[in-house]
Amino acid sequence: MAQSPNESRFKHYPAPPDAPGCQNAFTILCNAHDTASSFLEAFTVVRKARNAKGTPTDEEQDLLRACVVFAGAGLDSMAKQLVEDALPIVVERHPGAESMFKQHVGRHMLRDATGELAPASLAEILADRDPRAYLIRRLVDDLTSGSLQSAEEVMRIASYFDIPSRDLDIDVGFAREIFGARNQIVHEMDVHFDQVNRNRRSRNRARVTAYTDEILRIASVLLAEVDKRASKDSQ
Repeated sequence: MAQSPNESRFKHYPAPPDAPGCQNAFTILCNAHDTASSFLEAFTVVRKARNAKGTPTDEEQDLLRACVVFAGAGLDSMAKQLVEDALPIVVERHPGAESMFKQHVGRHMLRDATGELAPASLAEILADRDPRAYLIRRLVDDLTSGSLQSAEEVMRIASYFDIPSRDLDIDVGFAREIFGARNQIVHEMDVHFDQVNRNRRSRNRARVTAYTDEILRIASVLLAEVDKRASKDSQ
């Protein structure tokens, strides 16, 4: 069962959206919030059980690392779900989103690697029973094919919903630090390769909490902004 906002150990618990196209993304984000909270709770319980006062053990820090990893995974999964469920709706309702869609078609779907028009791609599009729907599906596939683990990728996804980067209020420098830490944990097991004995990087509760809070804030803002544009009264 999902926690309530008051039970969460992190800030920025998402508000329930109005648009049906945002409901699945909301569920994903709530579960990411709850999972991250569970790891932080486990960290607290373990520390209390051994009456710990100093630097957390590596095993304890793994619980902190998991907070960042699952928050990042939640943002990635939630954003992709928004693209699948809500972007087709927003493209049809908002001129800015439709413009981004048309630009994407012109730049990426009708041209080959050299930038020249690709007759085969054009033929495939024109032969479809519903070319516009086909192109929107292609856009969704393109946007959900990679990993969403940078501030730039988040802002790129938001732009297709006609969401200005200023509305996300992302501190790009801090976001790069966060996603850099996430990538160190996921791809390097947080091993510090510059040290002779390859000790792992130290992660403390305060910094990890700040990282996790910011990831969840970005996700919550993105969800809310998409919900505004996907709701029935947004036209």
